[in-house]
Amino acid sequence: MHRLIVETDLFSDVDDVGALAVAHALADDGRCELLAVGVNTPSVHGVRAVRAINAFFGRPGIAVGRFREHDDSVFEHDYATFLTENYPVPPAEGDELAVALHRRVLAEAEQSSITVVSLGFFGNLLDLLDSGPDEISDLDGTELVARAVSRMVVMGGRYPEGREFNIAQDPVAAGRVLSEWPTPIDFIGWEAGFEVITGREISRDDECNLVGAAYRTFSGEGAGRESWDPIAMHYAIVGGDGPYTASPTGRVVVESDGTTRFVADADGPHRYVSLAATPTAVAQALDALLERATRLRLHGG
Repeated sequence: MHRLIVETDLFSDVDDVGALAVAHALADDGRCELLAVGVNTPSVHGVRAVRAINAFFGRPGIAVGRFREHDDSVFEHDYATFLTENYPVPPAEGDELAVALHRRVLAEAEQSSITVVSLGFFGNLLDLLDSGPDEISDLDGTELVARAVSRMVVMGGRYPEGREFNIAQDPVAAGRVLSEWPTPIDFIGWEAGFEVITGREISRDDECNLVGAAYRTFSGEGAGRESWDPIAMHYAIVGGDGPYTASPTGRVVVESDGTTRFVADADGPHRYVSLAATPTAVAQALDALLERATRLRLHGG
């Protein structure tokens, strides 16, 4: 079973909702456990929306940590506020920073037992690496990651070379995290997800279906959305058992403008992931998970 720490920028794109739904679907199958979710955008609506999603899937107790900056901003295609206003949001025990949450989960974890899934920006992960010993652990952040994490899966970049939003937003933070992270990293690039459209059918469901309502609010009924984050989550859990293939090892270099470049290196810690099936087949596999997990909550089977 994969034990997950998830980092998400849930607020600016609905594919984060799809990614969390994929994780909950596979948790239903006993293939993963969601230990913690860090929100790496500052909006309070993102944190509350994650709590609403976890509650919808019957797991309201999953801890959610916030970014160091906090505001009430909304995105142009605002679905996060819609979720928090229309679905139950369980109360939080406290206003915990993601860096403190991640340190606590890593300190309690067994050695090499955690998979980190990075969807979005890198501020929380950089804060984790830069964190020092404290009341949670005598280890600094890098030491905690090296001890408890087996690998990280990142949605970000274009491969073998190109520019993509998640990394281009803050190339300095992304470059530091990706070069200093002490475990192997697999990358889902823009090119892996842009032709995989999910959420079309589920967006036609009524308002009882939180996931369908989120897709409809963001993209419009029947439109769906590119599937970068759901692919990253799916790959993180099913790996080579799914419709994916990984490149030989190398190193991802982040340029000052946010361009990523993959450099082959037999001893490198990085790989990038490509589809091993058609985009339509991958979309069907992901949609099946979205529909099964939501149907279970709405109809009990």
